[in-house]
Amino acid sequence: MVSKLDMKKQRGENTRKALIKSTIDCLDRLGYAETSINRVLEGVDVSRGALMHHFPSKEDLVIGTVDFLLSRILRHYQQESPSSFPFAQITQAEGGTLADALVTYWRNIIDTPEGRAFSEIIMATRTDKALSQRISPKLEDWNHQLNQFFLPPGLDKAAEEDMTLTLLIWRSFIRGMIFQQEFHSDPAYVEKIIRKFATIMEPHLKMLQSQND
Repeated sequence: MVSKLDMKKQRGENTRKALIKSTIDCLDRLGYAETSINRVLEGVDVSRGALMHHFPSKEDLVIGTVDFLLSRILRHYQQESPSSFPFAQITQAEGGTLADALVTYWRNIIDTPEGRAFSEIIMATRTDKALSQRISPKLEDWNHQLNQFFLPPGLDKAAEEDMTLTLLIWRSFIRGMIFQQEFHSDPAYVEKIIRKFATIMEPHLKMLQSQND
């Protein structure tokens, strides 16, 4: 039997999720500057008092959204079976090449309302120093968790640094395509760029794989 306390906690969690979903929608459609508490409330059946209970300010609302988005990406990888080499599991899961895997990642994770909302928040930290100070530690921890998930065991210090840099290049590129696509009217051309990037990266990944075998 579900207790009243459990029901209250579930209602609170449902409210938080609804507010975060509306925030993501606003960030994706309107951008960070035009996202406000009033506009978030327009997209959800939640009172202002309930919003302020969970998120006392726009900054708190954005931080809660960041936490949700970062955990979403971690769950994406944690659902896959670990592999002896970081990108092997991705290509095997997609049943194709690294290029196929990156295009799928682009479609399913980056070029989505959630991915675009995340990019809006990251761009805002460039000039919003208060937001940057609160988000930067979360991003550093998230990067560390992703690296630990991908890094094969037993790497020496030099190999681990090389792999970490490779992962950073990969993530920086794929995030940057959010902005690059504004220069191209044809989505197929954006995917062509991603596939070209994969062909550039693949020899480096294979070299790292051979060093770890």
